[in-house]
Amino acid sequence: MDVLCQIGLDGIRMLDPNTSRTLRIYPLENITRCDRFDSSTFAFWSKSPVDIEPRRIRLQSNSYTTNTLLDTVTAATIQFKEMGGSKRHVESVKTNEQLTERKKGFGDWMNLIKPPNEEKDHWVPDEAVTKCTACGTDFSAFVRKHHCRNCGDIFCDKCTHGRIALTADENAQPVRVCDRCMAEVTQRLTSAKESASKPVLQSHEDLARKLQEELERNRRTSGSKSDGSARRMKEVACPICTVHLQVQVPSSGSETIECGVCQHPFLVSAH
Repeated sequence: MDVLCQIGLDGIRMLDPNTSRTLRIYPLENITRCDRFDSSTFAFWSKSPVDIEPRRIRLQSNSYTTNTLLDTVTAATIQFKEMGGSKRHVESVKTNEQLTERKKGFGDWMNLIKPPNEEKDHWVPDEAVTKCTACGTDFSAFVRKHHCRNCGDIFCDKCTHGRIALTADENAQPVRVCDRCMAEVTQRLTSAKESASKPVLQSHEDLARKLQEELERNRRTSGSKSDGSARRMKEVACPICTVHLQVQVPSSGSETIECGVCQHPFLVSAH
């Protein structure tokens, strides 16, 4: 019968030439083979869900149309396979990502139960202890063993009710510790915070600036070697920062002066 043949990624579509009604669609994924019998006959093999073997469909037209059909069906089939392959790849990637997210979510849930990356090398073995290290309570089916995450000893639940982060890191999670370690860790973290809040040592730029100021002050005062009280000027080295300074030497005995750079006091004698 006379039909109109349209070829697209959905397959080979047969249309009624009078009404343009779709008569049959042969999906590209079901086409197993296509060939040209002669100059006017184009054939392809397609398998439907009810067919055991692919069925051969023949289309007759002029040589130009037959060659065009062969080229078009071949190109469409290749393109469809490439798109299908990439689609399957994307679906596979999405599936893997979904599995990864599920595992990640499960891991996050587990981390709520048990802190991650917990070091257990210093933990006392469970079989080595039968009583709570603190209160001496016998362990049983109702009195469970708990490790202190700081010292590694084994205690009962009452003696390890404290929870605290072992480091000052803002991302550190609170963990189970015994009562003794609670006080120790608290003191350690307090000392760490106090040390962090103390002013840092002077930078090289600050020391260099102070040295320059001191040298300029020495230049201004070095015009005369002595003052009205017969005290003479002398160049001495600071024993702390080794900077050479122009200082007033006492006429007798010794005198404590302060370094103009590092602010450390040291003695200057008349000799």
